[in-house]
Amino acid sequence: MAYTPGELALPPTTPGGLATGVNGERVGATNVAPNGTVGAAPKPPAQTDGNPADPKNTKPESTSLRYPKDIGSGSDYMIFEFYDYEPPFANKSASISLSAYSASSTTRMKRASNYNQIILYMPEGVSVSYKANWDGKKFGNIAAGVLAGAGSITSGKIGDAFAKFGETATDATKRLPTQLGSGAIQAIISGITGDSISSNDIFSSVGGQILNPNAELIFGGHDLRTFTFSYKLVPFNDVEAKVIFGDGGIIETFKRAMLPSFAGDTSSASEFVAEKAAEGQSVGFIKNPKLIQPYFMHKESTHPFLPRLKACTITDFDVNYTADGVYAAHVDGYPAAAEISISLIETKLIYSEDIKKGY
Repeated sequence: MAYTPGELALPPTTPGGLATGVNGERVGATNVAPNGTVGAAPKPPAQTDGNPADPKNTKPESTSLRYPKDIGSGSDYMIFEFYDYEPPFANKSASISLSAYSASSTTRMKRASNYNQIILYMPEGVSVSYKANWDGKKFGNIAAGVLAGAGSITSGKIGDAFAKFGETATDATKRLPTQLGSGAIQAIISGITGDSISSNDIFSSVGGQILNPNAELIFGGHDLRTFTFSYKLVPFNDVEAKVIFGDGGIIETFKRAMLPSFAGDTSSASEFVAEKAAEGQSVGFIKNPKLIQPYFMHKESTHPFLPRLKACTITDFDVNYTADGVYAAHVDGYPAAAEISISLIETKLIYSEDIKKGY
């Protein structure tokens, strides 16, 4: 397919399955300004839990960076918005409610200046993992008895607790000679041969039995969710090339957002840092990277069947400038294509109550 200077050749279809016209133009393409920006993107709808998408917490939308340029309200797509990092314990409420826990990534978030909203087509791989940590824990007989007594105390049964403590102490006294004998055998063997054996090794080899492990499955918490979104960006013309590769473009914006900024300039630093700088003290700080708020969108609303995501940070951002296996460039120097991979981690844990809110 031939192309003229200032325009890139492109297959009949583009990432996201967008059709092209007879002469190669995209069907339904929108007008794009010479600098590569487009009009304001659809705003995510208002939420009910203090999410930054709520109109009372958002500022007027800046012009967005879109790829493809004609992606709009008639399809599924993703929106990425950028926010300043809010320290989780700065001006924190004494409340331990779920809303207070999430405040630094919801109601207290502020849009980052000089960061345009980015709109990209829905990636091919969309998956969300939820992970809870359970582990088998072995309790000795004495520990199991003590914990059983503690359980009675927490349930208000003080009499039962003392009875269980007494039973545990009696049983432990009966088993004491056996355990002391086991310990003595361990010490003798270790001293003579240097071999390390356990009490259960001795009990099993001598008596054909071991101590009851009293194993129980114990919940050990859950993990922050992580996501990876990959895109192939093939500019159709100079305008899209600037949106992808140019100054303030998609790739540059993601790179800036994931890296810390040097805090030598205290104009935007915290009050503490600014005060110390004013006093002439050396301030050796760097400022935290930006937060990113992703949205799965369907037409002009958040997607009804895909989960909402809490505010995230970028942990990895990879750019492959040889997306087709060989380097190729536009006559003006813009790469013919690029693949980007964005790895995110949420800043807050997801709880059971959050699922009803769409997470």
